[in-house]
Amino acid sequence: MAACPQCQAPYDSSNRFCPSCGFPVGEIAERSDDPLVGKSLPGGYVLLELIGVGGMGRVYRAEQKALGRTVAVKVIHPHLAGEEGAAQRFITEARAASRLNHPNVVGVIDFGRTTGPEGGLLYLVMEFLRGRDLARVAYEEGPLAFPRVIDVLKQTLAALDEAHHIGIIHRDVKPENIVLEPMRGGGDFVKVVDFGLAKLRPDMLTGITPGNTGITSPGIVCGTPDYMSPEQGRGDPLDPRSDIYALGVIMFQLLTGQLPFEAASPTQVVLMHLQQPPPDPRRLAPERKIPDVLAEICLTALEKDRNRRYADAQALTRALEQALTLFALPSGTLRTAATATVACPSCKALVPAGQKFCGECGARVVSTSPPEVDRERAATATRDLTPARRAAPPPTFPAPAARPSGTAPLTLPLPFLGREDDLRWLDDRLREAGSGPRGARLVGEVGVGRTRLLGEFLSRARISGAAVI
Repeated sequence: MAACPQCQAPYDSSNRFCPSCGFPVGEIAERSDDPLVGKSLPGGYVLLELIGVGGMGRVYRAEQKALGRTVAVKVIHPHLAGEEGAAQRFITEARAASRLNHPNVVGVIDFGRTTGPEGGLLYLVMEFLRGRDLARVAYEEGPLAFPRVIDVLKQTLAALDEAHHIGIIHRDVKPENIVLEPMRGGGDFVKVVDFGLAKLRPDMLTGITPGNTGITSPGIVCGTPDYMSPEQGRGDPLDPRSDIYALGVIMFQLLTGQLPFEAASPTQVVLMHLQQPPPDPRRLAPERKIPDVLAEICLTALEKDRNRRYADAQALTRALEQALTLFALPSGTLRTAATATVACPSCKALVPAGQKFCGECGARVVSTSPPEVDRERAATATRDLTPARRAAPPPTFPAPAARPSGTAPLTLPLPFLGREDDLRWLDDRLREAGSGPRGARLVGEVGVGRTRLLGEFLSRARISGAAVI
């Protein structure tokens, strides 16, 4: 039995995919003839198996023997070792990532050259990430809940803000370079990776060949076309707002499930980023019922003129934080006046309307604002979120519909509907338990109905004759 490089669960050698997490273990078996697998690198890093191949190099799962910890080692492709530009990009990635001391940036442990008959290949040792990249998460889990989208974007912005603060522009922000690691208590922990195309300040490039202080020459376009800002497509000098644009594309994709611009060739995609306004995400995916405030934030980040975008990562983060206060937990719909927030008179913390005491300081909270004032506060907050779009209409809050005369009042509990697939999945686990103990884990945001689902399942199991403890 071998261990999956992503989740460490055992799998049979005949498996093409890990039965626990779906990792393509079959591809690793096919590439087991890799000449570097089993080799030791300076520093005591033993390469155990190949886990990924990119345009710059190969990534291996390795063990640092001295400490007994698992690490990831990225080795530059042999055919690129002699190319000056490729080597410089690899060194730039090492320098950029090593200077970033932030929890949301992948940690760099070591850097050096291999020894032996394969020649002096550059390698980079990083922390081993067991999560999935954002592109894979969105593909496997479908449209993500709006609060989760905001949380992922905020953590990514925290990493970019740290990079921008010390003069690093990523230049290749895309879902594949955002890794989500699951936390024990639930939720995602974001890691931003791959600074191979990063642009550094000249004072951070000591040791790189004089006269060539950048990765590319002026006017040369580099990056991923689908997420490329207009100024990046033109080859203009870049600043942090180019990364903001790329994150706006990611936000658009997470909200709608589609890219804002798609074409048959990369050149056409770049031209569309240069010339065409992005479509309104609300019209592109009406079934998602995207709140106005999120759509406006996304469109502001996608402004062609960088002066009309958010000035920096912190400005976009503040906009997202304000948008989050307009959401009703856990449904992800806009708050109504009944669920608006008020400020604590003592510590000024935001407290849900109707709550008697502040959760931060314990002071008594009395809300005397009529619903109209709360609606106006929400509308004002929405206008403040998008400085380039103050003319946009604020979100409306429909009045509750009156119950037609003669209809029966609601009875509780409400009927258990729309969970047939979940119940069938639990029934399958119950049938598997006939051959031995089985475990099942229910995962979901607060309020999605996990307790109700479990109660309904146990009730049906008890009726069918199963012993319920």
